[in-house]
Amino acid sequence: MYTRILVPLDGSKLAEVALPHAVTLAKQSKGTVVLLRVTQPVTAMVMPEAAYVDWDRIQAEIEAEARAYLADVSARLAAEGLAVQTQLKTADPAEAIIETAKTGGADLIVMATHGRSGLGRWVLGSVADRVVRAATAPVLLIRPAEMPGE
Repeated sequence: MYTRILVPLDGSKLAEVALPHAVTLAKQSKGTVVLLRVTQPVTAMVMPEAAYVDWDRIQAEIEAEARAYLADVSARLAAEGLAVQTQLKTADPAEAIIETAKTGGADLIVMATHGRSGLGRWVLGSVADRVVRAATAPVLLIRPAEMPGE
């Protein structure tokens, strides 16, 4: 039923609560899980000290850490016999998820939601909400019963 399942991850345990659901669906349909890690571009802050910061090096370190994270998660899923692909993008998270789903032919997006409400949602926005509103593929949102680590 689902041949390409996109799973956006931000490197947190919270985001990984979507993985068991994606794994189950991929196994049932013999589909491919596409792991997406989106990093946001590092920008120079407007401070006198910022002139001495190597922003390119910081961005490279963030991307290297993201690649290592994707390799780890990919290896865990491959050990379960799944076909897994990884993608790393530097962009606005919601926009990157929507675009990756569209251009990559994802027929399902499985992602965790932080479950914010009220002021926190208004101030911080919701990547999940933006994805649900703009994605052309169905979106399965997983809200953890409790936050990992609590």
